[in-house]
Amino acid sequence: MINKKEKIKQFWDEQAEQFKESNLATAPDTYYRNLEIDRIISYLKDKKNILDIGCGNGFSTLRFAKKFPHSKILGIDYSKKMINYAKKNLSKNKKLQKRVEFKVGDIVLLSSLPLLEKKFNYIVSERCLINLLNWEEQKKALLEMKKLLKKKGKIILCENTQEGLTRLNNLRRQLKLPPISVRWHNHYMPEKKLLNFASKYFYIKEINNIGSLYYIISRVVYAKLCKLNKKEPDYFNPINKIASQLPSMGNYSPNFIFLLENK
Repeated sequence: MINKKEKIKQFWDEQAEQFKESNLATAPDTYYRNLEIDRIISYLKDKKNILDIGCGNGFSTLRFAKKFPHSKILGIDYSKKMINYAKKNLSKNKKLQKRVEFKVGDIVLLSSLPLLEKKFNYIVSERCLINLLNWEEQKKALLEMKKLLKKKGKIILCENTQEGLTRLNNLRRQLKLPPISVRWHNHYMPEKKLLNFASKYFYIKEINNIGSLYYIISRVVYAKLCKLNKKEPDYFNPINKIASQLPSMGNYSPNFIFLLENK
């Protein structure tokens, strides 16, 4: 019988085989995925070394590389199948092959991997830490990331929090919508513990609830309209596309960017 950690890895292997090079491999909500990537890009700068941990099939990684033509980027994921498809995605763009590389690696063992001898200006975690088993593993991962940061290097921590989901569900409850549950393979980060822990090792430069307005529109307003019309919500509905083009406002989604600078 496999343990939960192996079961989670197996889930991502299966996602890789199902979606291959598609942008749906790591998230079903394509409009929000693009919003998330755009928000991360706003924190990056060109001519820097970037480590993208939990890179999946490389969809986000290659977006970063196209946006920053003078940056070198390494994508890491513990699913070998995801990395295989990331390499296939990379093979379609010869110009990026000199600056982008993909490797198999576990976030909680990053600093011990021989392929990670250099340090980085930026480390991106895009919903990677929520796939760890618990807060203890998430803390370990943050310390591993710190070891690989240059002085004043930054972590762009794009992750979901427990408290953020609670605030969203409180809104849904007001409209008599059922609560959104955390999926079995996720462990949302404890917001207060994260901030207390991070402040010991990093300067917390910014906290941005990037999903708030999008989630209000898609998970509350649109969800209520679907309920009234007895329809199932559709990730590809035009209202989600419109929501993805709006700025970050409010504090009603689980999805944040925590910008952490190495002390």
